[in-house]
Amino acid sequence: MCHLVQELPYGWMRDSPMKLRHIRIQNFRLLADVELALEDLTTVIVGRNNSGKTSLGEVMQRLLAEKTPAFQLEDFSCGCYEAFIDAVNAVREKKADDEVRTLLPFIELRLTFEYGANGVLGPLGPFIVELDPDCTEALVVVRYEVKGGKITELFDGLSDRPVEAKEKTEFFRSLRDRVSKCYNANVWAVEPGDNTNRRSLTTAQLRTLLMPGFISAQRGLDDITSRESDVLAKTVELLFATASSPSAEAGDKKIADDLAKAVQGVQGEIDKQVGGQLQGLVPALNSFGYPGLGDQVLLTETLLDVRRLLSNFTKVRYEGYGGVALPESYNGLGARNLIFILLQLAGFYKSYCAEETAPCVQLIFIEEPEAHLHPQMQEVFIRQLTRTKELLIANSGHKTPWPVQFVVSTHSSHIANEAGFENLRYFLANSDQSGARQTKIKDLRRGMEGVDLLDRQFVHQYLTLTRCDLFFADKAVLVEGTSERLLLPVFTDKLDTLEPNSPRLSTQYVTTIEVGGAYAHRFFDLLRFLELRTLIITDIDAVEKPGGKKCEVHRGQSTSNACIKAWFSDEALTPEILLGKTNEDKVKGLCRIAFQCPEATGNPCGRTFEDSFILANRKLFEFNAETLEELEVAALAEADKHKKSEFALRHAIDCTEWVTPKYVLDGLRWLAKEANSVGGTVSERGGDLAEEGVVDG
Repeated sequence: MCHLVQELPYGWMRDSPMKLRHIRIQNFRLLADVELALEDLTTVIVGRNNSGKTSLGEVMQRLLAEKTPAFQLEDFSCGCYEAFIDAVNAVREKKADDEVRTLLPFIELRLTFEYGANGVLGPLGPFIVELDPDCTEALVVVRYEVKGGKITELFDGLSDRPVEAKEKTEFFRSLRDRVSKCYNANVWAVEPGDNTNRRSLTTAQLRTLLMPGFISAQRGLDDITSRESDVLAKTVELLFATASSPSAEAGDKKIADDLAKAVQGVQGEIDKQVGGQLQGLVPALNSFGYPGLGDQVLLTETLLDVRRLLSNFTKVRYEGYGGVALPESYNGLGARNLIFILLQLAGFYKSYCAEETAPCVQLIFIEEPEAHLHPQMQEVFIRQLTRTKELLIANSGHKTPWPVQFVVSTHSSHIANEAGFENLRYFLANSDQSGARQTKIKDLRRGMEGVDLLDRQFVHQYLTLTRCDLFFADKAVLVEGTSERLLLPVFTDKLDTLEPNSPRLSTQYVTTIEVGGAYAHRFFDLLRFLELRTLIITDIDAVEKPGGKKCEVHRGQSTSNACIKAWFSDEALTPEILLGKTNEDKVKGLCRIAFQCPEATGNPCGRTFEDSFILANRKLFEFNAETLEELEVAALAEADKHKKSEFALRHAIDCTEWVTPKYVLDGLRWLAKEANSVGGTVSERGGDLAEEGVVDG
């Protein structure tokens, strides 16, 4: 190793530009093999339910925060189960332990750190095994694997015969209790370009490099099972514990010492005033008449512990009125949630500062910060994380820099939209060819790099200004305008009623976005990247000639619709050509476009939604026309009489006896027909074992 590891004083790394740049996880639940790139400060995790977001924090907490990490059989990814069978069969065939070990599954975490090439390494020194002095990366591997010499114990009695399909359930049930006994976690420093060059290290050394912190979604703020939930008071106790440590900030240490002295003073007064009275309650031992006990005297001493006082007898109160202080549970859940998170962050910073040897990075996971917060507060929260870090540093006595990185997982569209593309990591769970579900992590910073800059800016601005659930929905509908958006729930209900035995769209999580025909095509790249099944409902928008005035479909020689032009980019389009497009022509990957078409062969065709609706429900409207041409003219004229929003609301609320235009109905059938490939109800843990009855309910 060419680097010189220097012995440095406390605080050596406070100004180091080190960052955790990359995380790779293998074989943990849905995270079979995923890679996550981290931003300098805040990385926001988004995705649908059961896509692996919670598992990310879980595996990091177990491998980085727990002294003795332990996992269950069900924690291994579905693809690992067959590997256990291959391994036990290898044992049965008397193969060497080294060969069996290569077959056995493991759970692995690979952490890539980036550091400045200044020769000052401190706690990072033992993790550097790269001989190239210009290298600025360090790779740390934490692997949960079978212990040395434990392969026989792992499979003892299970390798008597081959594991056939019918014996799998019994095999896994027997194996379940052995994994935690025969597996343990190992830590290595590995050369980034050579996995064979590695050095074994300890979990204690790892904690000097990376200090984790976790704020889980289940914070107990709304727990009503006890008389009063004192979550904030518990946090105050933790702050006191940090302030009591030998290396705590001088101001915090003084407060803790003063509290301890105050309690000692109270304790002395209690001994003086109360001890004598308590002594009267204790009978003299010689009064019992047992020989040898006459010279034994019992004394009473009252002991007070500051931590127990804070934990059991200290309450957080809010200033009330008329001298009455209000309990913490009397404040709103949203305010309590925000206060709790801020106190936790303050505690993490103080804990970092109290470390004798400063960790290189503190990585803090915040799960679902939006709980109980209204939308505006959610947006402010994600914006204020940077400000919170700066304020904690500024308000400390020593102004110690804080090398913190936040990973925020959320189901909030407000937080996701406010964070911006470059900070988002999209978790998507799909089934592979064997049917096992696993997560893919999509980096929107990288995924949108090849997209036209104007399109990327437009979509980013649109998502920032408009509530959008694209990152959390199972399916999406992009609509042309207000009428379609207002009537879409009614279309869905009518389809479910019309075809009760078909997949019901109303039971699927579908988000609707109003984008207009001029902008829908700007979403194509994002939808393709998200692998989101999407229906785009737009208008045929017939015009007399390219760039000309609008006209009825039968007179049209072109279309003014930008979305349709982008969809069929290789053709000169006329309404006649568009009406000849097949259902297959209207589908690209997971997206389908829908535009006006005749209700039946030889029938007229609408130009926009409103006149198409009128043509599909002629009995509801009064106009005299017979021929195809006359009907299109009359319908377009009738549509021009109505304001779009009023037209939609009337038919959504007052007049509901109508039929859905064919082009919309065809599109919704397509959207509903196939369940999304990430659908289903299998949770993030268990996978195939749950289906086989091995996992307890």
